[in-house]
Amino acid sequence: MNTELIKDIEKVIDNLKLSNKKNLSNIFLQIKDNEIINLDTGLIEKKNINKKSNLIIKMSLETFNSIKNNKKNPEDLLFEEKIKISGDINLLQ
Repeated sequence: MNTELIKDIEKVIDNLKLSNKKNLSNIFLQIKDNEIINLDTGLIEKKNINKKSNLIIKMSLETFNSIKNNKKNPEDLLFEEKIKISGDINLLQ
């Protein structure tokens, strides 16, 4: 994975203000339909990650960039339905 994307993902993680970063291995980011990125490793996952013990955050590239550049608050984007989440929401605590 390119280092620029890894840095971008790190910015998004910081902007999500997760209190417990040990859960990152079970949190995935889906920006494109066919790419699901593990927030812990920054790698694109090839295995089935649709388990109840995981959390998938889906958003467009535009929304990703808004969070990365700290232009929009993730909670506001969730309320505006620009971010969709499925799975164990407790992993965000």
